[in-house]
Amino acid sequence: MNKCRSGFYVKLVILLVFSMLILSGCQGTANLPQVSIKPSDHSQTNPQPLENKDVLKVGISSVLSPRETVENYQPFADYLQKKIGRTVQLVQRQTYQEINELVKNQEVDVAFICSGAYVVGEKDNLELLAVPEVNGKSTYQSYIIVNANSSIQQIMDLKGQVFGFTDPISFSGTIAPTYMVTQLKTTPKDFFGRVVYTYSHDNSIKAVLDNVVSAAGVDSLVYQYAVSKDPTLKNKLRIIVESPEVGSPPVVVNHQIDPNLKTALQEALLQMDSDPIGRKALKALLYDRFVLPNPKAYEPIETMVNAIPALAQQEPKG
Repeated sequence: MNKCRSGFYVKLVILLVFSMLILSGCQGTANLPQVSIKPSDHSQTNPQPLENKDVLKVGISSVLSPRETVENYQPFADYLQKKIGRTVQLVQRQTYQEINELVKNQEVDVAFICSGAYVVGEKDNLELLAVPEVNGKSTYQSYIIVNANSSIQQIMDLKGQVFGFTDPISFSGTIAPTYMVTQLKTTPKDFFGRVVYTYSHDNSIKAVLDNVVSAAGVDSLVYQYAVSKDPTLKNKLRIIVESPEVGSPPVVVNHQIDPNLKTALQEALLQMDSDPIGRKALKALLYDRFVLPNPKAYEPIETMVNAIPALAQQEPKG
């Protein structure tokens, strides 16, 4: 992934600026489901640089709603505490960029991020540690979903409609949908009537169900998780487009992490499915096990990002 690296990062900056321009032009986000990012008993708002070697800090972002995210990750914290022998503290943030910054600045030891955030953060020394495997696969997709009652059948039908992105650097929630639009020789700002950011995949699902947005891009793993919890969603939602498969949302560390801690963390993750407490934690996350990552599985995301900025720089019509 070193080919044309400098050009890639220039384009990436343009993409992120473009995403923020879209966001600044959005209206109506107040109608979206609102969630609090206040810390729970197990999360910390203002982590300090890692000086206390008795505490292991784990960064998590709100892929699901904040409360549900912490509840799902607490069994994992319990398992890691047992295996590593340190008090585990979950550090929660709303956006992927915030979690990336915590890893970059070594304010957390390890973090769960999305695949797009890894591709963005690789320049800041984020290093793959492990990836989850579900049903024998360590890949996932972006689903473009609509309300089952909608007449929308394909991407072209979304012209002039309200679209829901999740996080500006989410692969499934923003990068993949934006790439799909650029393949139509246009930009999200020109193509959609309006876009909104929901900042979690379950918020995007709810926004589609409630007709707050006409369609949204969501993580296929989160979609499957939602359907497993509420099977009626299969009849309420419809997938109109599926992206190519890419590497699943990884667990990452800063490349300057203590080698002994890195090894201990990786071994703990890879051994979870053979430990009773580990299996309980995996069940809470709806993972089968963790496996070693394949860096090449993330290259399609870099390809997508490289294809976006040239069109994103175009002036909007009208």
